Amino acid sequence: MLQQILSNFSEDELYSFLNRSSINFAMKTTRQSDDIEGLTKNQLSTIIANSKQVEFVFNKKLRNLLIDRLTPDTFVLLFPEFKLLPKDIKPKHYKAAIEWASASLQEFAKKIGLEDIYQNEIDNSNSFESISRIEPNYSLYPYQQQISKDVFSCFQQGKKRVLIHLPTGAGKTRTAMNIASEHLRESSSNVVLWLADRQELCEQAFQEFKKSWKSLGNQPTTLYGFYSESDESLSGIDSGFVVGGLHKFLRLRKNNSRQLELLYKELRKSVTLIIFDEAHKSVAPEFSQVVEDFITGDDFNANLIGLTATPGRSYSADGLSDEDKLLADFYHNNKISMTVKGYISPIDYLVENGYLAKANFKPLSYDHSGIAAYELNDAGGQETMKVLSNNVERNKKIINTIVSECKLGSQIIVFACTVEHGMNLAVTLACLGIKAAAIDSKNDTPESRRVKIQQYKQNKLQVLVNFNVLTAGFDAPRTNVSVIAKPMNSLVQYLQMAGRAMRGYKSGGNKECRVYTVMDDIPEFQSVNIAFEYWNDMWLEEGEQHE
Repeated sequence: MLQQILSNFSEDELYSFLNRSSINFAMKTTRQSDDIEGLTKNQLSTIIANSKQVEFVFNKKLRNLLIDRLTPDTFVLLFPEFKLLPKDIKPKHYKAAIEWASASLQEFAKKIGLEDIYQNEIDNSNSFESISRIEPNYSLYPYQQQISKDVFSCFQQGKKRVLIHLPTGAGKTRTAMNIASEHLRESSSNVVLWLADRQELCEQAFQEFKKSWKSLGNQPTTLYGFYSESDESLSGIDSGFVVGGLHKFLRLRKNNSRQLELLYKELRKSVTLIIFDEAHKSVAPEFSQVVEDFITGDDFNANLIGLTATPGRSYSADGLSDEDKLLADFYHNNKISMTVKGYISPIDYLVENGYLAKANFKPLSYDHSGIAAYELNDAGGQETMKVLSNNVERNKKIINTIVSECKLGSQIIVFACTVEHGMNLAVTLACLGIKAAAIDSKNDTPESRRVKIQQYKQNKLQVLVNFNVLTAGFDAPRTNVSVIAKPMNSLVQYLQMAGRAMRGYKSGGNKECRVYTVMDDIPEFQSVNIAFEYWNDMWLEEGEQHE
């Protein structure tokens, strides 16, 4: 129905739904000549219907534009309840339709043939719950069981802080949930606080604890969500599991220091175990205030567990950075990692036994002659990213690689240089008939982001292009290809990107995966083994104690 509606629009009206630069990008990338020809009206309506369907439901601006561009004949067809003839349609009727659509999203989605999109969001929105009562299938692999035993052994020895180091895809979250559940079973008055920086990670932890406690719990417990728009006071907590968002704490610190102090007082009194997800961020400057206010407070007495695939923040040929030393010291130099007899690297064991997919790292090289060396002097710089994202030869290489993988039936995650680069790549793929969508924190609402992710997990999208969204806390086991088109000097981020495709077949993933990295004459990392082993030397040798 949506494409039928769009077919009644003029070409100029259709172009208003798309960024012309994205169309130009697609034309340059998919055609051999630089002669940019316009698309037919049918092609335009098809591209818009395929690439913008989620936005037509959840993006108010685009939804309003769709209604505003309706011809009188189409308006009457779409809104028969107005009981008007085309000649009677006035501006006030368009205004009324726009207001109605905003208030009746489900009915509007049904009108334009996108009810499934809306229902998907309702079914998978994880509509915010601040409190959920849980009544008591969640097993651990042998190496995860050993990690769990080692953690409790540290606590029994009086060590208050410990960092769990497991490779990306090896099940850090599942291991931690088992530890949390065992801790809660020990005493009905125990409280676990789970800390994470992004909403997606908080939501993942919230749902994951529900799943784990139903299998592992020995009594009813209470699950609290304190992130995003939660207004739960958390007063009077005497047991249960709390998911706390670091950004939520930061906002309170800025806007309501009194409420924050009361919250900290309550948590210090109640919390017996803290689990810090993506623990390398515990020493990040942006979160240091939360750490200083709470975790390092004089009256803080809870045990602390950090979770990470990379126990460090950066890579340096000169050795351990100051920040990495700070991280090691923060966790009292107590790191628990997996060691397997007969294997030099745990990665080899995890791959051989199906816990991780065998990663085949493939470089994507292109002609750099059109890029001056000085333009690539900073892997994270905006100008560098802009130059790379606009390079035609580079984009052709990326698109051709994705198209080839799509023909093989692959499920693909793409990491773009910029927001615009992600949008351009998605539109280009749509032009080629590939089901793809772009996702980012700038243009997407929480609803549209969830719907696109769910579409991808349900194989309704073959390619999900993102910018700074899906590096961590994203779980789509059938993903077997990562295309890293964003250069970086962060080993942590690179490993997280590569790891999106590395879920093994024992966990619903694949035996093998492919990780494509665009080579931009900027240092990149091509081995997960290097990533995993790099920071081992920063930790004190076994037997050395933190004073």
